[in-house]
Amino acid sequence: MLWFIAQRCPALADWERDILLAVREEALYFYPVYACQIMNEGWATYWHARLLREAGFLPPPLYLDTIRAHSDIVRPCGVGHAALQLNPYHLGYALWDRLIARHGLAEAQTICRDEDDFGFIRNHLDQEMASQLQLFVYEQDKDGAAWLASRSLPALHEAILAPRYNYGAPTVSVQSVGNGRLTLVHDHARDGRGLAQPQALRVLGYIARIWRQPVELLTMNERGAAVCLQACPDQA
Repeated sequence: MLWFIAQRCPALADWERDILLAVREEALYFYPVYACQIMNEGWATYWHARLLREAGFLPPPLYLDTIRAHSDIVRPCGVGHAALQLNPYHLGYALWDRLIARHGLAEAQTICRDEDDFGFIRNHLDQEMASQLQLFVYEQDKDGAAWLASRSLPALHEAILAPRYNYGAPTVSVQSVGNGRLTLVHDHARDGRGLAQPQALRVLGYIARIWRQPVELLTMNERGAAVCLQACPDQA
């Protein structure tokens, strides 16, 4: 979206185009970090735990404080409640610990070099580990009630990875530009969800301010009905 506006918005000055492209380039720079979060956090916590186990120089009080902090980071949930959100530290640590124990450090380093979270989860989170970690897919209604939907391994993989596609952001593309009006469309079928309208309208207002013409976004509401959100430059 930033690239399209920078390249196609007729009202922008050159310095404004440069700023939009610089912001886009900065976001692309950080994408590998986002795409490897489970791997990176798990790798760091694995080595933290291993160094603690092998460090004989820490006084007992400091060792206990440090191992307690480590345990707080890698546990699957907070104290006293169920874990419906995935802790990347917990999952990443468990996968690396087993991989290195079974296949050695050299194999783990090859995985670090060649894979991101998508390959890491699909290739190394098997049914045995999913059962050991008590992972499952759940569904939730608008009132917050939740229920177990599936323990299928492919469904579990996709549930873990789905929020990681496209930076976890909604899939929005340009449908048309006519008479200065910019029309965007949200691919809610691919995302599997609608948009939070207050936040969507706020972002739409920012886009209209940059585009300097009316902007509309075709999406759906929480009931699955089609809606068209609109913003004008003077509303931003």
